[in-house]
Amino acid sequence: MQILLRREGGDEGRPVDCCPSVEEMVEPEGGRNKDDMYVVLFRNGDIRQRFYEYSCKENVVGRPCRFLERRLHNQSRCVQKFSYTYAIVRNPAVSASSAESGSGEPQRHHHHRAHHLTALPLTTSTPNSFGGSEWMLDYIRVRSGCGCEVMPKPKKRSAANKGKKSKSKKSFSEDDLQT
Repeated sequence: MQILLRREGGDEGRPVDCCPSVEEMVEPEGGRNKDDMYVVLFRNGDIRQRFYEYSCKENVVGRPCRFLERRLHNQSRCVQKFSYTYAIVRNPAVSASSAESGSGEPQRHHHHRAHHLTALPLTTSTPNSFGGSEWMLDYIRVRSGCGCEVMPKPKKRSAANKGKKSKSKKSFSEDDLQT
């Protein structure tokens, strides 16, 4: 185990993760907000939103965590963790208004929540005749690391408890039901 720690920690002795992750810079076209609704992210030509995500390394998700005590090893698993960060997204209220007026592409139903910040005064090539901005701030889900979860062992039912349960269940005969 010390060999693995030295190899991954380097000569500087950096800490080593139980569930290793990798940093990635992504430029998604859309993402999931806190309502689990798909939202379209602002893009304009070469201007794109970039996010740093920390993803579990390949072949790590679902596997036991490293460096745990032997008795906990099989109760553990590596899982992808997520957090939320601000992004500029298409305003669903304006998108719905555009779809209803016949301009633009068909839109899905969106749930509006009070957590949305005010619309941003961004201009795009599509003029907005409804008075609201086409873009707004919202949260989107991003990968934030690879975590280790340890599950408790299920309780074993003892033979004494099994016997008590079967004795407590009464079996009724037809004579008992008629009284």
